[in-house]
Amino acid sequence: MRGDLRSFRVFGRHLDDWWQEPVDYSAYVQYFARRSLAGAIRVMIGAGIGLISIITAAGLLPAVEPASTPQQVVLITFATVNTFWAVMWCVRPWPTRRQSRAFVISSDIGIAAIGLTGSSWLMGLFALNCFALISVYLMFFDGPKALTLHTGLILVTTVAFIALASRDEALSGALAGRILGAVIPVIATPLGIQFGIRMLRTDANKSSIDALTGLLNRRGLYLHFGDLLESNATSTEGTVTVIVVDLDRFKDVNDTHGHAVGDEVLVRSARLIAATSGSQALIARIGGEEFAIIDTTTPSRGAETAEAVRRAIAAGGPPEITASVGITSANRTDFIASNERPQLVLDTVIARADHAMFRAKRNGGNATHQL
Repeated sequence: MRGDLRSFRVFGRHLDDWWQEPVDYSAYVQYFARRSLAGAIRVMIGAGIGLISIITAAGLLPAVEPASTPQQVVLITFATVNTFWAVMWCVRPWPTRRQSRAFVISSDIGIAAIGLTGSSWLMGLFALNCFALISVYLMFFDGPKALTLHTGLILVTTVAFIALASRDEALSGALAGRILGAVIPVIATPLGIQFGIRMLRTDANKSSIDALTGLLNRRGLYLHFGDLLESNATSTEGTVTVIVVDLDRFKDVNDTHGHAVGDEVLVRSARLIAATSGSQALIARIGGEEFAIIDTTTPSRGAETAEAVRRAIAAGGPPEITASVGITSANRTDFIASNERPQLVLDTVIARADHAMFRAKRNGGNATHQL
């Protein structure tokens, strides 16, 4: 029983973190953009919205009684607004967050109006399916607060639909209860899925970060290296500079001062490397006391960074420690030509920088060597 209570407390903390987490809309969009998927997804969303407009105009509108002017107005307005959004999604750049919110709000209002105008089973079923599509969109491109408001609107619309249909004696009380009982799990499921996606994303992020220094680990370096190349996708020129930094006689620090102080030295060195490297550089801890810096910069600028890192570490005590630094470069085109496996080329370049670092270490350490 005590274990169950602890499990619920942990679950509650995760729920609170999920609820309080800021919505990084641009990061969600960039996730697909960096994988060259944003354009296709944007057009598919637009095509789906356009299909809904066609169904509304060609399928629902003819089924409405000629005398039912309010229903006709709602359906025509909904089809027109959706046509506008379909064009926006298909021919314009990815919507901003404000435009995305406007799209969701206008869609929710229109869908609710369709479901409640006339309260027919056809309109209700159409509205529920459209609501579900908006839920899927919010699952990926917004946070729990927006998705909860959307889910609440679906629930309110469903209850109102049941009340209107019951008033017209279109359904019995028992059937109304079964409808509500069936709809609630369906509309609540997207919240559970979004929470699960958040948990998986958090675990994936943690698995790519070195727990001690907060830098990337080797896995994280591989994951983000493609993004670094994509950041300069408009140019086929340039170089990728790789710097390997290894702390000199780090074992002596552990033996003399203890592992706790050794950990402090690692954290301090990681902070100094991050502060000295370029803002776009990837920095990773790739071994016990070994770090790597990857950047798309010129060899001369990379050499300046390597020397600045060496000086910063040497001046960072106590306890005093120095570093041996190896640096090498490769043409960016070598990575692009690797048939979408640039990490394999990166391994080779890191090994070359590692060899340069060992040359600096064999010469007494506290030096840089370039190959």
